[in-house]
Amino acid sequence: MHSPVLIAAAVATWLNTLDVQGKSRLTIDAYRRALAHFARWSENSYGQSFEASRVITRDVRDWKSFQQTVEKAAPATINQRLTAVMRFFDWAEAQKLARQNPARGIKGVPTGVRQPKSLSSKELRRLLRAVHAGGDLRDIAMIEMLTGTGLRVSELLALQIEDVTMQPRSGSVIVRKGKHDRQRTLPLTSSVRVALQSYLATHLERVQPKAKLWWGERGPLRDRKAVARVLAKYAQDARIATFGPHTLRHTFATQYLAANPQDMRGLAALLGHASLDTVMIYTEPSLADLAERMERIEQRSGV
Repeated sequence: MHSPVLIAAAVATWLNTLDVQGKSRLTIDAYRRALAHFARWSENSYGQSFEASRVITRDVRDWKSFQQTVEKAAPATINQRLTAVMRFFDWAEAQKLARQNPARGIKGVPTGVRQPKSLSSKELRRLLRAVHAGGDLRDIAMIEMLTGTGLRVSELLALQIEDVTMQPRSGSVIVRKGKHDRQRTLPLTSSVRVALQSYLATHLERVQPKAKLWWGERGPLRDRKAVARVLAKYAQDARIATFGPHTLRHTFATQYLAANPQDMRGLAALLGHASLDTVMIYTEPSLADLAERMERIEQRSGV
């Protein structure tokens, strides 16, 4: 039997191990919340302190059911929590803190196919019109790059001056450390190049190759919330619902496949995905697409 203090120390050690292994801070925080959620459920269900060594498979199964029927949590949330608990107990078993992994064999919740949120072509045009009408050169370049490359916000903020290459009729940007430390080079369209050239001409550190690409009034931009605030401002100007940076990544992917319907491999390379399965979500029809197709059936049948 282990005291709550020892369990807390074990969890902290496990999370630190994930950090050493190179897991992202977002993943570590999500795993911490998932394990805390399981521990709270266990304590409320049994009226005693959470002990890793006493958890059985039925506990994990009941916890999963609780999330589905009582909390009505989203399938993706439940699956992420299950993954965290599974990996913690893999570690705990190896450390002799648990006799076995009670989460082993517990299946996740089917999520179905859900097309990621993206802006429509009309919304995208309104956004770009809004930023070009009322934005400064940095904001114009930032939004043009996000919509024209599909970069993750972390990749965007990590860019340095030397990562951008401009030629008279071409240009590219290097993502030196994408997801899973993958590096890739993306071509820049003419719209992105024009916006970047105008912004770089005003960049106070443009002659310093290692200088951060994106700056604000207080220095280099480092917080994704700063990008979110920029997007929120122009979403309001464009009179569209507020969205986050990842929506522009999905928008880029959707627009790319609309123009290049069969080029799944090209899209995977641009987005930095190793598997084509990951980009298949962009081929799935939205609810509006399905409704339109059903209307065509009625029109053809004359019903």
